[in-house]
Amino acid sequence: MKAFLSSFIDFTDQEYESFIAIAKLKEFKKNEYLLRAGSPVKKLFFVNYGFMRGYRIQEGMDITHHFYLSNWLATDYESYLSGNPGELYIKALIDTSVYEFDYDSLHAFFKTNQKFEKIRTIQAEDAYLRMVKRLKNFQYMELKDRYLALVNEDPGLFNLVPQRYIASYLGVTPQSLSRIKKEL
Repeated sequence: MKAFLSSFIDFTDQEYESFIAIAKLKEFKKNEYLLRAGSPVKKLFFVNYGFMRGYRIQEGMDITHHFYLSNWLATDYESYLSGNPGELYIKALIDTSVYEFDYDSLHAFFKTNQKFEKIRTIQAEDAYLRMVKRLKNFQYMELKDRYLALVNEDPGLFNLVPQRYIASYLGVTPQSLSRIKKEL
């Protein structure tokens, strides 16, 4: 996490130690949940190593919202900001290690350590830009092009995730994704 943070802000070892002291290092085994829908989300995770999937259940369908890789931040951001009950499940797809930050502790830290406040801005901007990109892809790109963009963006994803999760992330059935893959 230190390398990730230092790419955005300058800090001393002592400042980093005070920041990391508010986090809990947690380990999750494959198929364990970090978050479950239904309660307000008060946690932000930094993925130390591992791989997770965020998804929603809508009309009985499991719909992949996001994949979380090492050195990424993960949470149900809508619930985290609004305080409303979350809709997102986040599940470890392989053994995963995260730094868990409690909302109140993190915000209290930001008040006394202004330079770290930039982390919050970076996280919000990153989440926004990813969602805008995803929305544009759905609006302007054919399935084949969305699939190829995902392959180019993260080719290793296809070795970690069942096709049904990738299909739901792309907004199609597994059969439609199979047809596109055969065409290519």
